[in-house]
Amino acid sequence: MSIQQKRSDRRKMRAGMVFVLVLAGTALIGWGGLAAWQAVTQNNGSTASTLGVHHSNVATVTGGTAVTCNDQTSPAACGAIFDVTGITPGYGPTQVGTVAITNTGTEASTFDLFLKSATVSGDDAYWTAADNTLCSDLQLTVTDSETVVHTLYSGPLSGMTTPVALSDSGGHATWNPGATDTFNFSLALPGASPNTDEDSMCTAAFQWGQNGA
Repeated sequence: MSIQQKRSDRRKMRAGMVFVLVLAGTALIGWGGLAAWQAVTQNNGSTASTLGVHHSNVATVTGGTAVTCNDQTSPAACGAIFDVTGITPGYGPTQVGTVAITNTGTEASTFDLFLKSATVSGDDAYWTAADNTLCSDLQLTVTDSETVVHTLYSGPLSGMTTPVALSDSGGHATWNPGATDTFNFSLALPGASPNTDEDSMCTAAFQWGQNGA
């Protein structure tokens, strides 16, 4: 074999080795690109919830049966607080009914009470539109049932239009869940009741308000 042929073979061998190394490097680069490392984390089940403002109302006309309602299922179906007939001048003061309020929600709350409406209508055939003073002449007193009883309102029934703040049975202005108190309603009709109170019926609606504290 000639020296020239040997040199040619060496050149071919070197060229082949270079080609193989180039291919190997390309393969390594490509393999590394396909196998890049990754890591992930995931936070599951994150929630945000709220408290609720709710209460129950148990009204009992004196001598009658308790009627229970609540703000969720029967807010407009609460029973009457009193149902008094045959009133004459000089009546009372007489306790005519009670309402037990309980914070059944999950949020501490404040409560208040006010007269939503009071209207006079006829009680018999002798009534006329001029006989319209009974709601303002009836004297209403509302007290709580704490150890030391507090008078929350005392005055004309029709005058209880400003909300009165209520405390629970422990005297707390803020009612925690489960807190309760019973409120007593008394009525009186002064002896000086005018003739325009005759043959009349006063119909009153009272509203209990609850606000989250």
